[in-house]
Amino acid sequence: MKGNKYLNTIFDRWQTYRCIDVRPREAIQTSPIPETVRFEFYTERDLARLQSKGFSSTTGKIIMQKIYSFSDLFSSNIPILLFDDKPFLIAQAIWQHYQPTHEIFLYKGSFKDLLKETEEVFRSNFNFITLYGESGSGKTELLDVLSKKGEQVLNLEKIANHQGSVFGNLQKIPQPSQETFLLNLAKTLSSFDIQKPIFVESEKLSLGKNIIPLTLIEKFEKGIKIRLTVSKEARIERLVSSYAGKNDAEIKRGIENLKFRIGKTLATQISTLLDKREYHQVAGMLLDYFDKADSYSSIPSQKFKLTLENLDPEATASRLIEKQT
Repeated sequence: MKGNKYLNTIFDRWQTYRCIDVRPREAIQTSPIPETVRFEFYTERDLARLQSKGFSSTTGKIIMQKIYSFSDLFSSNIPILLFDDKPFLIAQAIWQHYQPTHEIFLYKGSFKDLLKETEEVFRSNFNFITLYGESGSGKTELLDVLSKKGEQVLNLEKIANHQGSVFGNLQKIPQPSQETFLLNLAKTLSSFDIQKPIFVESEKLSLGKNIIPLTLIEKFEKGIKIRLTVSKEARIERLVSSYAGKNDAEIKRGIENLKFRIGKTLATQISTLLDKREYHQVAGMLLDYFDKADSYSSIPSQKFKLTLENLDPEATASRLIEKQT
C-alpha cells in the first residue's frame, strides 16, 4: 500500500476531489453524503455474502463487473476520494483496480467517523454575526442579499429545507436526515474563512426534524448581535407576500400543531380565516403569538451592537457591510 492511500480528514479540502460514495444502497439512501457520486450497486445482503464467499463467488464477480463498468468516472485528472464503511471491501477493490492509472484515495474511517469530524468543524472559532428580529422582519431576505453581495452566509433554513414555525416546509421538499444535515452544515462552515464574519439568523434548537448542534447555538449567541426592526403592518405584508396561497394546506397543518400552545379555540379561528383566504388577519394573529414566544425579546438592548430598520434588505445589507469595513 502506498503511504498516501488514505485521507484522515475531508472538510477542509472537499472541493479538491471527486467524491464517490460506495457504501451499501441502504446506507446511501438513509443518510446520503453531500456532493458525492452515489454508487448504489449493491446491498447490505450482497456485502454479507461477499464477506462470507469472497470476490471469487457469484456475488463477488457481479460486483466486480459493476466496478469495471465505472471506468468513465475515472477518466479525468481529478483525484478520487472514496467513502465506504467497514470492512471497506468495495473501496479497496475499486482502489486496487483503478489506482495504477488514476489518483485515488480512501477516507480513513466509517460514516460514524465522518460525523465525528463534523464536531471538530463546529468547535472552530467562527466569527458569527447573528441576526435577531420578530417573524416577518426579513432576516432570511437579508441573508439572501448579503450572500449575493459576496458575504459569508450560513442559511440554516436552506440547509434544513425548513422555514421554521407554522411555515415549515411549504414547498414539500424532503428534509435531510439528521446525519446529512450535520454533514451539509459542516461542509458549508468549512468552506468559510474564519477570519471573516459569517452572517447567520438566530434560530431555535431545531428546524423541523433537524437539530442544530448545541455547540453552534452557543456560538451564535456569543456572536455579534444585530437587531432588525420592522413595523407590525410591514411584517404582515411581508408574510402575506411570501406565503399567502403558496401551500395553505401545509400552513393549516402548522396551525393545527400550534393548538396546544395557543389554544384550540384560537387555532380554529385562525384556520377558519385561512379557509376564507383572509391572509392579512391570519398573519396578524400568528404574529401576535410569535412575538410573545420569541426568546430574543429577553435580551437586554445593550447586548445588540446595532439596531436596524429592515424595510429594505438591500439598504440594510449595505449598512451592515459598511459597518464591518
